Amino acid sequence: MGNYRQHIGFAWFLGVGYSVATYLMLGVHWFYGTVATLLTTLGGLLPDLDSATGVELKGFTGILGVLAAVAVWDSVGRADPRPIFEVHLWAMVLAYIGVRHGLRRVLSRLSKHRGISHSLPTCAVWGLATYLFYPSNYHGLRVLMGVAVMVGFFSHLLLDEICSVDLRGARVNKAFGTAIKLWAPSPWTTVAMYGLLAYLSWLTIQRWPMDPTTFDLPALDIPIQRYASALAEKIRRATHP
Repeated sequence: MGNYRQHIGFAWFLGVGYSVATYLMLGVHWFYGTVATLLTTLGGLLPDLDSATGVELKGFTGILGVLAAVAVWDSVGRADPRPIFEVHLWAMVLAYIGVRHGLRRVLSRLSKHRGISHSLPTCAVWGLATYLFYPSNYHGLRVLMGVAVMVGFFSHLLLDEICSVDLRGARVNKAFGTAIKLWAPSPWTTVAMYGLLAYLSWLTIQRWPMDPTTFDLPALDIPIQRYASALAEKIRRATHP
């Protein structure tokens, strides 16, 4: 199977391709593309959350914890009435600790490595979870980021399967077929994952707009663009009086 650098490199490569494709086909702003590339890259490491070892994975869960904390801060801020600052602070801290120190430990205890976490239903679960909890009211943006996570997740499964094939020796090793699968050796974890998938699918259907072709994106105004344009205009005037 692929190692950490191979997974993150392959996921990043696909993330760049995904962002370019959405720009050319849908006109998605390049800045959203950078976030989609980031989520694709992180998605490429999600299947290994069930691994009990790995210094790199600890760093990854730290990044995931920060993203969760930011998402929680935004969600709490949308509450009415708006909570006090101390509630915001504790919500962020608990979200970070829960993801950074809790998520990986829980998954490593509930499942074995290359179990249900390396499967297509789990890929769909992460995509739906991203769609539901991405901090935006725009359906199109949530779809964009949800698909990005799924692309990254699937890249991990695909690379594991590719690395399980020895083309020179024309043989496959015992790990072949353990990544891209629909179920795990444990029936309990399989049933639990499909139950979670069904629940998230139901929530997604509830939030899905009436028009299935809707792909709305918020207008994006990045201050640095205005500064760069103003600077370019000053340079033009100075060089072409």
